Amino acid sequence: MSYIPPHKRHSKDPDRPSPVPDSLATKFKKNLHFNSSSSDKRDRIIYSGDSISKWFLIGSNGIEDEILPSAKLVPLSSDSVQCKNRKKPSILKNIDDHKESEEEEERTRWLLIAEKVEEDLVLAYERAKTAMDGENHVLRLVASFGKNLFYGQKPSSKIFSTDVPTSYLHRIKSQLVPRHGFCIDLEKERYTVKVSHHSRPNETINCKCTVKEDGGLSLYKVELRHVRHLVVDVSCIDKNLDMRLMLAAKRKITSPTEKEISDIKGLLDSATVDPNVKGGLRWPFGKSSSGDGYSVFESCHVKATVYKNQTLRLRVRETDRFDERIGTGEVKREVILMLKDMNSKLQEQNVDRGCVLEMLRDVLGTLWDFLHCEAYLT
Repeated sequence: MSYIPPHKRHSKDPDRPSPVPDSLATKFKKNLHFNSSSSDKRDRIIYSGDSISKWFLIGSNGIEDEILPSAKLVPLSSDSVQCKNRKKPSILKNIDDHKESEEEEERTRWLLIAEKVEEDLVLAYERAKTAMDGENHVLRLVASFGKNLFYGQKPSSKIFSTDVPTSYLHRIKSQLVPRHGFCIDLEKERYTVKVSHHSRPNETINCKCTVKEDGGLSLYKVELRHVRHLVVDVSCIDKNLDMRLMLAAKRKITSPTEKEISDIKGLLDSATVDPNVKGGLRWPFGKSSSGDGYSVFESCHVKATVYKNQTLRLRVRETDRFDERIGTGEVKREVILMLKDMNSKLQEQNVDRGCVLEMLRDVLGTLWDFLHCEAYLT
């Protein structure tokens, strides 16, 4: 019987979030930097050297780049939220009495956001296209929904949480999918295993797998960590959700050798699918590392439904993640809109700025409709 570490011997509660060889290196790496001061660099978020990151809030008074007296930071009481230095985060709320906005007022707000981000969006694409390494980099423009969590008074002390309530997923499927003309494109279930090599600890290899008939893992895609070129976080203080607009590059591994792929597959072949443990996978004692320097540091079970309409793809998913290094896991529910038409338009040569602004206004009108949610837990 396979050895199961003590921290994995209990069934998970689904309702409670609880270098590589030189051939795998990319030319892109010299333009990257990381956003964490932690000694373990494997899970750091990667930004391009000329990336753009912004935060602002939108409310009845328009757009502001700082927290106003009419808004206050309210501590979250939920035990499931992520603490930093033993400090629980706060969320931004409007303390002024305000009635439900009229449709025209709502429209004004998303038009303001479009005008605010349009220039940065075009600039980020210009920089990203210059930095791209041929077909090894694929640009993706997405919008996600969640909450800006503040660990201090300054916007720089925040993170964006993409975890949303289960009730929000029900609203998406029952109301917003039919309202915006979405139909189901596909349903998928996969496992993502994050692997690193001791000679290049900064580099993360994402191994995406499906489950074979015999219950083992079948590797179908190997990627490096995405590189972010643009991140715009918007606190919508009159709504119960915030949103993020992000441009990132998916990076393929360039020409891995047969031995490198064989070593990685060896790690995956020793995994056992187990729905009763966090992350959905377990390894026999000592088998989550290989003799060739590769080791598993995170596993994630993903169930997703993907919808599409003429211009957008909508992904509704639940992720069950487990960090092998520190023995902790979390379950998240996430909603992501992939802005496929805008992404294609902005990669054209000599982009028409007027056309981009109109497309952005239309997209933000849809995004605004996704911000209605039950009150966030405080």
